[in-house]
Amino acid sequence: MKAYGGFVECLSRKVLARLSDIEAVFNFDFGDEFEVAVCRILEDVLPANYGICRGFVVSESGVTAGDDLIIFNRATSPTLRAKGGLEYSVKEQIPSESVYAYIECKHSIDKADTLSKAISQARNVKKLLLQRQALQNKDYEEDGPVYEGKVRDWPRPLPPLKNQPFCMIIARQYGNVPLDTEKDNLTPDLLVLGQDHLAIHSVVLGPDGIKGALFFDAKHGTPLRIEKVCGTAWGVGLVTLLSALSWIELLPIDWTNTLNTAYFNALNGRK
Repeated sequence: MKAYGGFVECLSRKVLARLSDIEAVFNFDFGDEFEVAVCRILEDVLPANYGICRGFVVSESGVTAGDDLIIFNRATSPTLRAKGGLEYSVKEQIPSESVYAYIECKHSIDKADTLSKAISQARNVKKLLLQRQALQNKDYEEDGPVYEGKVRDWPRPLPPLKNQPFCMIIARQYGNVPLDTEKDNLTPDLLVLGQDHLAIHSVVLGPDGIKGALFFDAKHGTPLRIEKVCGTAWGVGLVTLLSALSWIELLPIDWTNTLNTAYFNALNGRK
């Protein structure tokens, strides 16, 4: 049986076809072209309330991180890109409070240092996003879910923060590079490695098999595990992203300090 008429499998095929169409016009010899291609795909997949752009996450104090794709709250964070321009040529600066997710894009991951750099970029973004005001998840199960009256230590399905950032890496081609990353709350949440491989947070539970989590479980320290998914990595990855986005809630931006600073600088002749 295939869920929703084989939605994941169909989505994977459509994404691969769309990439081939875009590559026929813009070859992917350079990273920028692949980033733009992923932006266009996400623009088709994401619900209308989510914005997608290339650029940097910026905190209120002016600290920036990232240099690839940002999924943000379109209602609270205007961009400088013209509404009719779909080239994604302008790199934006998106306030950290408006960011749902960050995506590091690589056309090819065939060397350990390429994967290491992508993970480092994603970690830097998550570190910055975790510094914003926290929105606590009141339903968080600190000891894990209870099953038949007994506490099950793992998996804890959802994180302690409702505005938990989701950071992922996408590579069109993957060269079976070993994955070795730290296990902490800055670890990326998902890796889409070509059309056949994914890396998710998972743990071996003996007779219960291998279980995966949507977000990093800080208490258990779940490692990223590469799994072979035979042609459906894009579909599974994008549905995982949609699942995370549908759960995340963001706090509204408090523009008070920004306005006060702007008025102060204007009144004192500062630019």
